[in-house]
Amino acid sequence: MKAEQFNQCYPVGATFIYQPNRILKNGTLIRTLDRAKDLTTCTVVEINCAPYFANILWLTPKR
Repeated sequence: MKAEQFNQCYPVGATFIYQPNRILKNGTLIRTLDRAKDLTTCTVVEINCAPYFANILWLTPKR
């Protein structure tokens, strides 16, 4: 998913579970602080806790 698609689906302030490793079941509840941006190798979004920028592939929407 590219930044444009991510930004259309999820507004700034959307809540996600941050899971950099999908095999591990635990994750941190986070909020987005800015719109997603495309980099050369991935798409990142600013989040409210460390590491402060996360690959959108590591985010699971909270239901």
